[in-house]
Order: sequence, then structure tokens, then C-alpha cells
Amino acid sequence: MARIPAHPLAQHPLDDLKGRPECSQPMHSRIYLVFVMLENSLRQCAPFVKGRLLDVGCGRRPYEKTFFSGATEYIGADYLTDRSKPDVVCSALELPFPEKSFDTVVSTEVLEHVPDPRRALGEMHRVLKPGGFLILSAPMYWPRHDLPYDFFRYPYDGLLHLVKESGLEMRKVFNRGRSYAFLGQALQHVHPVPAKAITWLINRFFLWCDRHLHHDHLTLGWTIVAQKPDTTRAPAPEPIVADTPAEEISD
Repeated sequence: MARIPAHPLAQHPLDDLKGRPECSQPMHSRIYLVFVMLENSLRQCAPFVKGRLLDVGCGRRPYEKTFFSGATEYIGADYLTDRSKPDVVCSALELPFPEKSFDTVVSTEVLEHVPDPRRALGEMHRVLKPGGFLILSAPMYWPRHDLPYDFFRYPYDGLLHLVKESGLEMRKVFNRGRSYAFLGQALQHVHPVPAKAITWLINRFFLWCDRHLHHDHLTLGWTIVAQKPDTTRAPAPEPIVADTPAEEISD
């Protein structure tokens, strides 16, 4: 039966992958589903990493040596806590760098903790060089965490709107799992059985369904690549836009 994709611009990070996807979390982990989608979407963003890179909200710098290793210089920015290792201590709302300082800006699972996401994206735009790329991930679903600084979740249209309003042009959008990854992860948050075998079975079943059944009304979150326009060079490829007509796909 043919149907219209719920998020017509989005790509699933595992669609072109053969076999079992790589993941830092074991299959019996309760957070396996969210990590396998996040990490494989970031893996596909790695070709956009170049030059001098700023990691906004770097935390413990988990991807410095993996997905962001293509940078010639890595600078982590964050508040200083027992869970962060920043090179520069600052807020995402006031980045202490001159305009056009970085070739790449990345920010993973941070935007939900920023009280003014529009301003934060404006700061990322400001410090990017023309033609540079922003790689950003944000959740659509996750329980309340990092209290009391858990402010937002981002639906598809809302995130695309924020990116456009910041002056950036969308190049890629990944939906981090479809409905079955969402349901499997939600089940992991609530089921009471501590046995690793049960957790492994839930992850295996819902991952298979997510990759094969293509029901996409729900998702765990988004990973996007956006570019700062460079008016001094030849025009870049047309950005993808939210009102692109959806094409029918079949399950």
C-alpha cells in the first residue's frame, strides 16, 4: 500500500546500511535504540566536518575522536561541571568568538537545554564562516532529564523553522528512527523486568520492525546538516525546504 511519508525531507540513518549497525551501546542496553540512531546519523554527517570546529555544549567530548575527527582543530565550549571538559567555558547564548571563526559548528543533544534556542542558533550562525556547516541533533522524545534545565522537544516543522529563521540553509535531515524505534525506546523506559535478555529481545524486535515496516509518524529525534550561505562564491545547490512536495513511497 502506497502512502505519503510523514516527514518528507527526512532520511532514516539505517536505510542504506546492510547488516547490523555499529553502536557504542550493547544490544542489551536500555538506551541502545536512541544511541544506534544518533550515532549512525552522525556517522553520515562526518563528510561535512572540516577545518576549525566548535562543539557547542561539548560535555565530555564523546565524538571528538570519531565522527568529528575530520576537523583540523577541535574546540569544545560548555559550562564547567563534573560532566564536561570544555576548552572554553561559556553559554551557547553568548559564544565568545569573533564572527566567521569556524568552518564547522556541531551541537549534539544540547538545544533542548537552551532557554532561547533561536538566539543559540543565531550565535552558531554568527561564528560560522560563509559556506561552513552546522551539524546539530535534537530530541523529539526523551524523558525529563538534566533538571531543571530541560526546556524543549522539537517537532519536524519547528526545527526546520528555527534553522531557516537563523539564516542557515538545510542540506540534510535525518529522522532518528521511525515509529517502532520510538515505541521500543519508550517501552525500555517503563518495563520493569531487569533481565538483559528481555532488554536485548525488545531492542532486536523493534529495530527489525523500524528498518522494515517504515511507519514514520513518530521518531526519537533529528540530526541535521545546515549551511551558512556564501554570497562570494558560485551558488550552492538549492537548499531543501519544508514545503517540498512529498513523493509516495511503499512499505
